[in-house]
Amino acid sequence: MRAVVLDADGLPELADLPEPSGSGLLVRVLACGLCGSDVEKLGRAARGTVLGHEVAGVLDDGSRVTVMHRVPCGTCKRCRAGHQSTCGEFRELRIAPGGFAEQLRATHCVPLPDTVGAHDGVWVEPLACVLRAAESVPRGRVLVVGAGAIGQLWIQVLRRRGDEVVAIEPRGDRLALAHLLGAGRDVDPVEAAVVTAHAGVNDALHRLVPGGTLLVFAAPEERVPVALDAVYRKELHVVGSRSATPAYFRDAVQLLPVLVLPEVTTLPLERFVEGVELYRRGDALKVVFTP
Repeated sequence: MRAVVLDADGLPELADLPEPSGSGLLVRVLACGLCGSDVEKLGRAARGTVLGHEVAGVLDDGSRVTVMHRVPCGTCKRCRAGHQSTCGEFRELRIAPGGFAEQLRATHCVPLPDTVGAHDGVWVEPLACVLRAAESVPRGRVLVVGAGAIGQLWIQVLRRRGDEVVAIEPRGDRLALAHLLGAGRDVDPVEAAVVTAHAGVNDALHRLVPGGTLLVFAAPEERVPVALDAVYRKELHVVGSRSATPAYFRDAVQLLPVLVLPEVTTLPLERFVEGVELYRRGDALKVVFTP
């Protein structure tokens, strides 16, 4: 089968691999979304790695599924405390080789109903991550920093639970989309802020009321310094959230059909490098690859 494999320098190349064997169900990949965490690993991950975990696929019997690439044990001290993504078992990959391939094996598959579009299963994993993280965001007036694909999911999830949502985004086209989804324009003051793009993190810190909550939902960028003085002086709560658990996957499958999904740029696997560059430049809201 064909797959995008990382070479000795951690860079992607299209290669032929054997059909995946071992435990789990065989999934034929219909589409796989590019996640920011995939891009972070380019140039860093080990040779032979196949990235990709936002999968829409089909089983041998024709059943449509998405997959969970990491699953917590659910019983350890960290899981019971709500920090499932720090569970020791969570580090184990549950798919082989990865979503940027024609096939994979998965130990944990989530059925997709007919109400979910053919390739829309790629949104289940990121939406599940948003749903889990939203439980750490106090209800009220919430600022969403960044109105990219993930920011647009956040705006809809928060509004559906009754929050007043405002957004900041440097790109006018994306900010316009945020307003269409119901995000307001006036951002002072807010009880909580969700950071999906670190370029606006310091703005968010200064707009939070004393005792407010900052949720970090994106990997930090080294070139963006954080003004911790606001955290100290206003006694802010800073929390992080990463990944999701099986229960949120199921919730995401149910919620997905009623959301306005962000625009997708769909490319074949052989145009993987092009898709990554589109993502990095911000020329594509969401890149999805098909075998």
